[in-house]
Amino acid sequence: MIFQLQKFRDELRNRSQVLKKLGHIDADGVVQLKGRAACLIDTGDELLVTELMCNALASCFIPGDKSNEQINLRAELTGPLQQLQDNARRIAEIQRECKLEINVEEYVEASVRPFLMDVIYCWSKGASFAEVIQMTDIFEGSIIRLVRRLDEFLNQLKAAAHAVGDVALENKFGAASESLRRGIMFANSLYL
Repeated sequence: MIFQLQKFRDELRNRSQVLKKLGHIDADGVVQLKGRAACLIDTGDELLVTELMCNALASCFIPGDKSNEQINLRAELTGPLQQLQDNARRIAEIQRECKLEINVEEYVEASVRPFLMDVIYCWSKGASFAEVIQMTDIFEGSIIRLVRRLDEFLNQLKAAAHAVGDVALENKFGAASESLRRGIMFANSLYL
């Protein structure tokens, strides 16, 4: 019992160091704006999402089915994806420096899931459902479920942006959510 309590205290101290290094809490342990924003995120990795609150990459945070096909991203998405992976790697390395047991590459792979990034991008730009389902081998129902979860996630990001007082970012997340909310993806019933 005492060993478990000490282990818990050590982990708490190490996790607090991670939060301090990332600017979520100050030296006295007081939650900062970044930390307040992270508290509003529960769909994706809170630390990574807060580091990269940008809507082009939001679909990478939603768990979903893996594709068996090679991911082919548009040129405008490869740079932001690399930035996301680099930031995930940095967060994992900070956690490891703070003596948390973590495999950096496993963390990056588990946190960043770009399998439907191109599909979501095309859907948000107005592509039809028939067009986007031809872009991947992932089942139609899984795509619909992911888009709905992504919409929920964007609303969490919008609330987080509101909490930190960033109106421009709040509007951006609202617009991203609206770009998803159309067609069969948000029909009340698939049997109309």
